[in-house]
Amino acid sequence: MTDFSSSPFGNEITSSDVMTLLTAQNGWQNKYRQLILLGNKIPALTDDYKVAENQIKGCESQAWLAFSCDNDERLWFGLDSDARIVKGLMAALLAAVNGKTRVEIAAFNIDDYFAQLGFMQQLSPSRGNGLKAVIAAIQAA
Repeated sequence: MTDFSSSPFGNEITSSDVMTLLTAQNGWQNKYRQLILLGNKIPALTDDYKVAENQIKGCESQAWLAFSCDNDERLWFGLDSDARIVKGLMAALLAAVNGKTRVEIAAFNIDDYFAQLGFMQQLSPSRGNGLKAVIAAIQAA
């Protein structure tokens, strides 16, 4: 099993960093550009993890989720997608949940986080449903 704890998300990049970065952008084009750049920072999952059991159902794009748990019961996620915006949304999500315990993840208001970022109102229904599928998969880990 891969240890995902070396990811920059949850270590160097936190939900506060993402909030500061994205709320400082003027206009949706700039926000989406920053989101895509964040997505590029997600360490790629190897093909070993891009299997049916790790595929996120409910996402129109191809998306995969794997995780590891450290000795302190903190979860570290590896995510990947073939869609740049979805991968960027995953990056924002990783910044919020990586390195947290299951209890902390359950207590974190992910809907409020994305509402504050403004994405829930801006996303197409299919992307919104895909994001919800990723959130559900993380909360079920």
